[in-house]
Amino acid sequence: MFAKPWKCTLPLFILIMLITACALPAISPTTSPPTPLPTISETQTFSPRARCGDGVCNGPENPRNCPADCAAQATTPVQAPTATVSAPSEGQAVLYLGIMVHLEGWPDGENQARFNAHATHVREYADLFERYGARLTLESKEFTDGCLRWNDNVLKEMEQRGHGIGVHADIGGERNYDCSRFAADLRARKEQLESLGVTVRHVSGIVSHCDWVTAAADAGYLFTSGQVAYAVMSLPPEKRPPQFRNCLNPAACHQPFPTDLRDRIHPWRMNSGSDWLTHDPNGRLALLPSSGGLACMQEEASSPQRSVTKCEFTQEDIDTFIRQLEEALSYAEPDQVNIYYVSWSLGSPLDIMLLERWLQSIQPYVQSGQVQWRTLPEMYDEYTRWEQGHYRPSEPRPAPIMGSAWAIGLDMR
Repeated sequence: MFAKPWKCTLPLFILIMLITACALPAISPTTSPPTPLPTISETQTFSPRARCGDGVCNGPENPRNCPADCAAQATTPVQAPTATVSAPSEGQAVLYLGIMVHLEGWPDGENQARFNAHATHVREYADLFERYGARLTLESKEFTDGCLRWNDNVLKEMEQRGHGIGVHADIGGERNYDCSRFAADLRARKEQLESLGVTVRHVSGIVSHCDWVTAAADAGYLFTSGQVAYAVMSLPPEKRPPQFRNCLNPAACHQPFPTDLRDRIHPWRMNSGSDWLTHDPNGRLALLPSSGGLACMQEEASSPQRSVTKCEFTQEDIDTFIRQLEEALSYAEPDQVNIYYVSWSLGSPLDIMLLERWLQSIQPYVQSGQVQWRTLPEMYDEYTRWEQGHYRPSEPRPAPIMGSAWAIGLDMR
């Protein structure tokens, strides 16, 4: 006889339930159920444009491709590392450290794609430097044209984030340049950059056979930066160092000058292009001496007689920089404004991972209190405060004596 159907199916049903119960994970009262995976609606995509306007700045959105969501982010500095930084002890010398970036050499006002690439680099570098408590000094040439034409005011954004802004003029270096135009040409560059709403107090790229000191002061600048050996061409021929007496152009004599690092540590004031190596306490234009290019540190140190302008940034440059930084620290004086800065041109980008390694190598000096990051305008402010504390308006300020071997002695105590 056949069994009744329910007698066969009941044991089978019980067996299936037991097997299923063994396969299911146990959930205790204290265990939260798994979080469901997010779903994507039919209108959502992973494009930053699709999410732009939702009030949230995330993913690939940034101040350039989504200003509606990221406007606040554009002006909020990234926090520096929380590592302890020691305050300098009483009587300890402090060296103010900076980096000068020339925004030059590319048609940013004519090629929007090129400008966008440079704008992206500037923001990436700013993000990196801010993580280390450092600030850039951006000196603009063609990049100013791009900010105006393509309606992306990167330089105003950078100033709001705490970076320094100035003009890189690249004017006056041609031997046939009309010196009578100098001040007007420099003033036009200043006014163009100021039209972006930034504060402009300094200019680089003005070394010339013309009186570049008077021209810059007449144009309304308060200080200058980035001088190279070609600057001696404004001196009378008999006062020029022999190796730089007949420079053809700034590229041919692009070495840091004065040649001795000891003479580039303290700012000084200049009266005119004919005697700019002698400190004039009443001079209208201050000089913040430059110490060469970051990517060319190794080449400049190994071949000081050779002018170099295009170099590859390598670990050897970082090593050379640290050696020179330590030398600069040995010249720093407690009662002086001590500065040291180098430069690069963007232009071509630097390897950002190598650049971070450079910043990391500086951190121990910052944390010990020996070194403090400053923009070039901040260095100038430190210098003017120092002047106010050391000179009384009624007393004449001492002028130093020109040192031997074309080195300058800037004893302004």
